[in-house]
Amino acid sequence: MAAAPDREVFEAAASWYVQFQSEPPTAAQRKAWQHWVDSSPAHLAAWNQMEKMQRHLNGLPRDLARRALSSTQQRRQVLKLLLVLAGTGYLGWNVQQHTSLGNVWADYRTRVGQRRKIELADGSQIHLNTGTAINVLFDGEQRLIRLREGEILVRTGKLADPRPFFVETREGRVQALGTRFSVRQLSGSSRIGVLEDRVSIQPSGRPEHAGLLVAGESADFDNQGVGAIHPFRSTETAWINGQLIVLDIPLGEVIRELSRYRSGVLHCDERAADIRVSGTFRLDSTDAVLANLQASLPVSVDYFTRYWVSVKKAG
Repeated sequence: MAAAPDREVFEAAASWYVQFQSEPPTAAQRKAWQHWVDSSPAHLAAWNQMEKMQRHLNGLPRDLARRALSSTQQRRQVLKLLLVLAGTGYLGWNVQQHTSLGNVWADYRTRVGQRRKIELADGSQIHLNTGTAINVLFDGEQRLIRLREGEILVRTGKLADPRPFFVETREGRVQALGTRFSVRQLSGSSRIGVLEDRVSIQPSGRPEHAGLLVAGESADFDNQGVGAIHPFRSTETAWINGQLIVLDIPLGEVIRELSRYRSGVLHCDERAADIRVSGTFRLDSTDAVLANLQASLPVSVDYFTRYWVSVKKAG
């Protein structure tokens, strides 16, 4: 098992991250950073935590993020914040929470870029997407899948089984009512999409605010309630076949999805984020996808290192 990063290693990774966010790295800095990442599995693990952190902080306004990194004193404050978040477990640093490090003890898991299919004792099938971890708890009263992190597609078994089938996330429980459905753990919410039959959603904080979704519907929920219902198409689960299928969506969203399937940072420049994209892309070759995007769109793809890639508007 790879060595887990300690606080000193995490602090070093955070320092690199803050430095690169504040200004473009020089060739010498990129070389030094690459040497640091390659010198220890713990260093790479810490850098992957930076990628997770970036996803947590993506909700901040861009101008606020730029101001936060605009001076040495402010950069120190950002670094301090990162270390505090890591220490409290917010970024998944505490191994007892839903974390990358804690997930090494999950019953089933996948690494970044990996997918997996399992079959359970009751005949149910579970597809695990990239960076996913689940626990399986079957007893005399229930069949329970605990989604620690990531995304799964569930097809419940056809065998007659009186025990209810649940998927539990950080925000509540989803009960399968003879169905095929997907569950994705987001930051602060869970996303459900139904392909067949129905599911019932029970938020943990307010179970009386339960919701029902039928085939072709999707919704996010938190521990207080279920959000607006949206259409859900089978193409949104094309990842089980190693594909990302998009139709007229912003490039920024495409890049965010691709970033789930590769280690390190994959960043889309603000000026390029609104370019509309359609196509079918292979998730097992994200570098080829980026090359295809560069050839077909007015964008350039800059590799600072293999772990730090930026997509910018050309010209």
